[in-house]
Amino acid sequence: MLFQSAAILLALSASFVAAAPSPVEVEVLAPSPVGAPLAKRTTHVGTGTVYLQGGNAGSCGETNPDSAIIAAIGNFWMDDESPGPYCGRLIQITNTGSNDGVGGDGNVVTVQVEDTCPSCGEGDIDLSVGAWDKLTNSAAFGTFEISWHFCNVDGQC
Repeated sequence: MLFQSAAILLALSASFVAAAPSPVEVEVLAPSPVGAPLAKRTTHVGTGTVYLQGGNAGSCGETNPDSAIIAAIGNFWMDDESPGPYCGRLIQITNTGSNDGVGGDGNVVTVQVEDTCPSCGEGDIDLSVGAWDKLTNSAAFGTFEISWHFCNVDGQC
């Protein structure tokens, strides 16, 4: 009886050892530049302006029609690189006030970064005609006050 019990325990323990998981090699990827370095809700303020694509590729390498909902941000963000580290990132922009009769106060749009604006300050954004029209109710070109933030890397704004 003792021998039978010992044999059963030995058989059971062998089955647990055989079922023990073996190590698995996992490749850990470094985060892409698109995922850094800002918290998604840091709000920036500046001036919204408009630019024409003119059929030319932006600094992110894409050619977009003027009707595309895109934007250019300053060298402060793009680090004088082409493509810049924020290419493809989404930004949510709010029209916070108008200058020179530009309308659309309170309008909000989400744009994709597709270009660099060499003359833009840290808080300024140069908008495609499509983005301008949504934020200003298709007002004549000028400037207006904006607030904005980067959306997170999953596109949640």
